[in-house]
Amino acid sequence: MKRLALIVLLAGFAVELNAQQMGDFISLKKPNNRHVSSYFKGSRIDFQHVNGQRIDGYVEAVRNDSVFVRQWQIMTFMTNLGTTRVDTVGYFIHGLHYQEIFSIFPDRKESWRFVKNGSIFMIGGAGYILLNVVNGIYREEPLDDPENLRSMGIAAGVAAGGFVLNRIYRNKVRKGKHYKIVYIKMTDR
Repeated sequence: MKRLALIVLLAGFAVELNAQQMGDFISLKKPNNRHVSSYFKGSRIDFQHVNGQRIDGYVEAVRNDSVFVRQWQIMTFMTNLGTTRVDTVGYFIHGLHYQEIFSIFPDRKESWRFVKNGSIFMIGGAGYILLNVVNGIYREEPLDDPENLRSMGIAAGVAAGGFVLNRIYRNKVRKGKHYKIVYIKMTDR
């Protein structure tokens, strides 16, 4: 009896271990074959379809060269009190071939973008000049004082440098087929 119970228990573990296989997934790679990210069941994906529709949701399944993405439909409703409330109405499951994905937008946040695009320098320089003029008028100090003109000139230079940085800054969001989408088959079926 103990042997039969042991055999049933081991058979149960074998079935459970077989059920835990990893399914197929798609991989996003740069043109030089460097890995950027992978998308499998349960992962979040944001991509553009070949018809131009942008789809953002969670991967339900990846199988037989197809990707199934669950996209939630969120709407705003009016309440009885006259206010609005945001609620989830339902969801759509988009099933598409992996080659119908025109572009995937990887979840990468650019750090220090406000410094790279120069906006912090423009705000700081213009803010210093404005504050200096307002304080000079309030305190009845001359604005053409050489020390004051020197500090306002430095602030104007900082704002101008920020403007130049803003004009030469390029956003890092890549559109189109800058990445390669590869289907990786992990199952035998």
